[in-house]
Amino acid sequence: MICRQRCNRKTLWALIKNEVTWGILVILCCDLALIIIWASNRPVQWQKYKDPVHEQGLIAIIGGIFALVATGMSLVQIVQHFFHKTHHPSQKRIIRILVVVPVYAITSWVSILYFTSSIYMDLFKSCYEAYVIYCFLLLLTKYLGGHRGVAEVILNQDVIFLPLVRCCIKPRPNIRWVWYFKVGPLQYTLISPICSAIAVILNLAGVYDDGNWNFRRGFPYIAIIINVSQIIALYMLIAFYGNAKEALKPFRPLGKFIVVKLIVFFIFWQTLLMSGLAAVGVLRNTTCDPDTNQHCNGSTTGFTVEQEKILLSNVLICVEMFGFSIAHHWIFDWKQYADGSFKEIMETRYHQLNDNQEDTELDHIITRL
Repeated sequence: MICRQRCNRKTLWALIKNEVTWGILVILCCDLALIIIWASNRPVQWQKYKDPVHEQGLIAIIGGIFALVATGMSLVQIVQHFFHKTHHPSQKRIIRILVVVPVYAITSWVSILYFTSSIYMDLFKSCYEAYVIYCFLLLLTKYLGGHRGVAEVILNQDVIFLPLVRCCIKPRPNIRWVWYFKVGPLQYTLISPICSAIAVILNLAGVYDDGNWNFRRGFPYIAIIINVSQIIALYMLIAFYGNAKEALKPFRPLGKFIVVKLIVFFIFWQTLLMSGLAAVGVLRNTTCDPDTNQHCNGSTTGFTVEQEKILLSNVLICVEMFGFSIAHHWIFDWKQYADGSFKEIMETRYHQLNDNQEDTELDHIITRL
């Protein structure tokens, strides 16, 4: 009985210290506050608030709440990794991956507050998401024991696993596949920032027209190039995981794969979806009634399609970052480093690789790569 009470107290104390608990509590309190404000002002004359000023303000409040809470939760996770750093090479990559939530959340919130900054915030996000792919690839490399460990894992396969074509194409292991698995994801880290920078230049020149699939404008070409680059990177990451999943199993990599791919790739395709909805007329220019709303300033026009797309896509990102910060709590958990379990596994693998002096030719090949 006493033991059970102690366990219950420990569980309760763990929940109290957990940033996820506080994050969810803050979101619930903010929701409750908004409901109370709405209930205390009934009946609500919705037409009175249907104008750009109130709509943008409401969306900015919702996005800001989720963005700030997600950022706070991620900062707690980063600080925990910093103070429980037992394996510097891998944990510094994890910290850089965790920073993606504050970067996406804050830049998306700024885009909601200031429409004109949206394309510059997208450039910043593109640069950092490319860096996240690079850090994630390095993290997997560290888990496998470095570059030599990656080469050993690939060369020990009977055949190279390739998604979708494994039934008809079964290539034999070759040291070149190590290069393919590295270059495949890394090409996106170069192409994405370059394309985003070109998009900014084209926008300043007035020929980009974000969301317009007119091939006389710059948007379709940039979107297609980035999309093809992302598909290649995603495919090679999946192929790399398929060939190294047994060696990576102690580090439970599947959740890490899913989270990183969702943050980087799903967000981009979500943005393209918004552009598609605008193209087919689901998102359209909003109206404002100046007879019932003084904030219309005598105009019948509310938000443009482009502004609607910016608002919707960025508020969704703010909400999604809250979900990703919760997922990061378990997927990139600092406790496995604090108790030394991950450090022991990685150091054991490094020792095994360094103690094996037979494959000197492999070392020379890896050095050239």
